[in-house]
Amino acid sequence: MLVSVAALALVLGMTPATAQEQPDGKKYDKGSTVTLQGCVVAGEQKDTFVLTNVREWPIANSDIGKHGKRMYWIEKTDKMKDHLGHTIRLTGKITSVEKSEMEFKDGGFKVEIEGPGRDVVTPANNAGVSAQTRPNKDDVPITLLRLKVDDITMTASTCSSTL
Repeated sequence: MLVSVAALALVLGMTPATAQEQPDGKKYDKGSTVTLQGCVVAGEQKDTFVLTNVREWPIANSDIGKHGKRMYWIEKTDKMKDHLGHTIRLTGKITSVEKSEMEFKDGGFKVEIEGPGRDVVTPANNAGVSAQTRPNKDDVPITLLRLKVDDITMTASTCSSTL
């Protein structure tokens, strides 16, 4: 159940060169704790947000989950509006791991990330995909990890393309 009406999809921009060579195992299963750092940007609809340029701890070998590209859905977003344009670090517990998808809109320049209760629409580059590199014109399967946030900390008052 969403705690607020707003939803937040967190999109991973992985840096495989920094990932240690080890299997991901159960570190992205229900009950696991993760820490994310990234830039808060507004989604297309009111009170929706996307976290871009994300770093993830524990470090992953790739951004692919059980059903496709791994993305996070924040269950409570009431504090996100105050962090628009900021770099934040948040820690939370994964409450579920679900099969979902991204649907391309406007000729592939926007995507709609399907989530529980409310979808998030954002430019495709915020979701880590582009019209030129998408695998096909169909929906892209994703693994949606619902995340209950325990702590949010602003780490910078601005966003940077390199975190």
